[in-house]
Amino acid sequence: MIPKNVGVWLVLGLVAMAIPADATRLKIVIGVVDATTNRPIKSGDTIPAGHLFQVTVASNGIDCAGQLLVSALGAPAAPPSVLVQTVPFIVGPAVGGNTATGAPLTANPLGPGIANDWKISASCNGAEPKDIDFDHFELFVQ
Repeated sequence: MIPKNVGVWLVLGLVAMAIPADATRLKIVIGVVDATTNRPIKSGDTIPAGHLFQVTVASNGIDCAGQLLVSALGAPAAPPSVLVQTVPFIVGPAVGGNTATGAPLTANPLGPGIANDWKISASCNGAEPKDIDFDHFELFVQ
């Protein structure tokens, strides 16, 4: 059953992303799939080291241009956080698709038995005044 405040359910592989019913305002949602198991990952989940995962950003059918960023903790001698993937994108009816997907990534820990913290953020700028949206996601690798 779809909750009353949800207008669109977007299913990407096995990830269902709920997009609010207010279709006049831009809304983006991040979805992540464990490509090794073909299961959706929820923000805050922990996945095993070595698994592949893939990130998708979906909009509610409103044109926007933005970017998806994936970062992880750096090795002890590296900066505290390192940029792993950047995906600039344009989504919406003007380009014929409401989703943008990054390349598969390997979930690496910091070292044997040392967990890592992967953070994902996305922003998208629409054409209308004040039409901008953000989403964020975090997963852990053990």
